[in-house]
Amino acid sequence: MRDKLITITFLALLSLLTACSGLGNMKEVAFENEAESDAVLVNFVRRSVFQGDGAMVEAWDADKFIGTLKAGTLLQYKTEPGVHTLLLYCQGSWAVAKGDLKAGKSYYLKFNMPGFGIGLGVARSDDSRIEEWKTMKTVTLDEAAPKEVPEKYILGARKVLERVRTNDAVVTPIADINAL
Repeated sequence: MRDKLITITFLALLSLLTACSGLGNMKEVAFENEAESDAVLVNFVRRSVFQGDGAMVEAWDADKFIGTLKAGTLLQYKTEPGVHTLLLYCQGSWAVAKGDLKAGKSYYLKFNMPGFGIGLGVARSDDSRIEEWKTMKTVTLDEAAPKEVPEKYILGARKVLERVRTNDAVVTPIADINAL
C-alpha cells in the first residue's frame, strides 16, 4: 500500500511539473531596444508579483502561438506591420489587445492578474516603467526546439477571435500613443 501511495504521489508531482512547463520552449536573448524599420517589435511584460507567479502565461498573435511568459520575464516578438489581435492565456482565461501596429515601432503590453481573470494593459510611449522593463530577463520562442501546441489551445484562441469579431469580448485598444 505504501509503495502505491509513493507511486501515485510521484506521478501527481510529475504531472504538476510538466503542466507548469508552458506550451513553448523559450530561450534567453539580448534585449532589442528598437524595431527594424520594416518590422514591429512587441514586448510582452510579466512582472514577478508573487500572486500567480507559478502559472505560465501563453502569448498569441491571433491563433499563432508566439511564446510562454514566466514570472519576471519580457517576451520579445517580431512581426510584420498591420492589424494584430494579440492574446494572452492563463489558467482558462484570455486577455485581448488589438490595433494597427506600425512599421519601425515598438509596443509594450503588460500581463495583469487583478484577482479575478487576467488583463492585458498597453503602455503609453511615455510610461516611466518601460526603462525598468528593458532590464528584465528577455526571452523569445526557441525555433530550434519547437513543441507541438495542443489543438485545444488553438481552438480556444479561435473562439476568442470569433468573440472579438462579433464585439463580444473585452479588447484593449493599441493606438499610436502606445508606439515608441
